[in-house]
Amino acid sequence: MIGTDVIQADLTIVNATACVEQFIRDELPSRHYPERRFSGRGIVIAAGGPRLLINAWVAIRMLRHVGCELPIECWYLGEDEYNAAWEALVEPFDVRCIDAFQVRKQFPHAQLRGWELKPYAIQHSAYADVILLDADNIAIRDPTYLFDSSYYHDYGAVFWPDCADRRLGRDQPAWLVFGNIPYQDEPEFESGQIVLDKSRCWAALELCHWYMQNSANFYFQYVQGDKEVFHLAWRRLGQLYAMPSRGIEVLPGVLCQHDFDGRRIFQHRNGRKWTFADNPTTHGFEYEAECRQFIQELSVNWSPAALTLPVDKDREAISMLDGCSFDYCRVGFDQRRLVFRGDGTFAAGGAACETYWTIRDGKMRIATNDGHLIMNLSPADNGFWVGRWLMHERMPIVLVPTTPLA
Repeated sequence: MIGTDVIQADLTIVNATACVEQFIRDELPSRHYPERRFSGRGIVIAAGGPRLLINAWVAIRMLRHVGCELPIECWYLGEDEYNAAWEALVEPFDVRCIDAFQVRKQFPHAQLRGWELKPYAIQHSAYADVILLDADNIAIRDPTYLFDSSYYHDYGAVFWPDCADRRLGRDQPAWLVFGNIPYQDEPEFESGQIVLDKSRCWAALELCHWYMQNSANFYFQYVQGDKEVFHLAWRRLGQLYAMPSRGIEVLPGVLCQHDFDGRRIFQHRNGRKWTFADNPTTHGFEYEAECRQFIQELSVNWSPAALTLPVDKDREAISMLDGCSFDYCRVGFDQRRLVFRGDGTFAAGGAACETYWTIRDGKMRIATNDGHLIMNLSPADNGFWVGRWLMHERMPIVLVPTTPLA
């Protein structure tokens, strides 16, 4: 069990190597792999908040579409990232949603945010053998066979290369501050996908855990996010890993990764995340039509403004507002035109605080781009909607229809 780990606030480029050495010498030997906690194989996805939940939905649906039957855990960070309606939608696909902040009560972590969540979720997932996927990473074939490859059997860890020009140069201080690691002329990691046997990689995961607790105050000054934390933890302990020899094939906004036979297996949309509103065609992207279908499927059943799933009456009301425009009046403040889309976004007029909308139990809910509810509106005569803001000035709101309703 991980104990009372804390941020090592005094880390500097001068003493970092000694601090790493002290952790490896004094603490790492007592941190044994807990055999009884983990079993079986599974997929871990770190996803919280509206934007990543849309992407995670597509990733999950594609995994099932290509025949993957592995159980899935979707990890998020606390109540602000939790969405009960989305959880209800993915549960039939053998997906469990895990609140990392609840897990942290038993297994502390001093710096648990976005990048730090990925190694933490791997380490504390229920599975002994893990495939980690970023929420915006699309598997175009069932990745289960990676567990049965000779490379996984021999090394217990599979990482993928970053773009060819991404290498830590000999003069980069990262080699020093991560523990005086001998320079290696090799690719950086692209950590949108990772395959690990936790029993064989536990020490390296514990070292990742120590680095990540000192991420914001120190280590992220020298590397970008989690990817090189994995790389340098493995190198510092001399932990072996396998890496497919074929490099990334780059599409606009997409990094395509390959298996050990050179076949494309993952399409990581790190620069072109799925949204409800705008998904330009990406030439060469496989299964694009299916992904668009999954987005449409989600938009019919869910909005980031939703806490519950819609009933047929609410779906009908939502479809009636598709393409309609309203004068959005913040009484006593200002007025502008809002144009509604049927997928729960705005075609025009929505500011950062008015990004998503839905109707539940006959009432309109409008939320920010991170899914925080900012207003509830009720229907009134002549197609008007009335209510007020739930935060800040809490001013009254009136939506005045400017187009006739269907």
